[in-house]
Amino acid sequence: MAEPERTTSFAKSVEGLHKEESALDRARSLRDQFTHAQEQNNEKQKPREAEKPQGETEKSGSAMVKEDAPVLRPTPNGPMRQMADRQASVAKLSKERGDEARKLQEAQQMRDAFKERQQKSPDHGHDREH
Repeated sequence: MAEPERTTSFAKSVEGLHKEESALDRARSLRDQFTHAQEQNNEKQKPREAEKPQGETEKSGSAMVKEDAPVLRPTPNGPMRQMADRQASVAKLSKERGDEARKLQEAQQMRDAFKERQQKSPDHGHDREH
């Protein structure tokens, strides 16, 4: 005597009780999961920021990575944003130009000091005139 194959759920075989999940239902479910995961991630990051010692500068990582890091604070849009961006860009550019000017000045001083040392040292070519 072979028993008839049992289905996993009797309710699925009853007309009108089982409803297939639509794409919209899946999208809502995924959105809720994403929101929940994002909130958990934010909660995990808060203690890490508090654990960092105050005044310690990070020496690892390139400057480009730090400069291009996404900005997390709210920023204004439109003309207000453009003014702030322009000011930040001008400040950054003037700092870079100042740094390069200082490097050039240091190089010029080193070159001048080298030339002075060269002029003060005896010229060995004239010692052989005998």
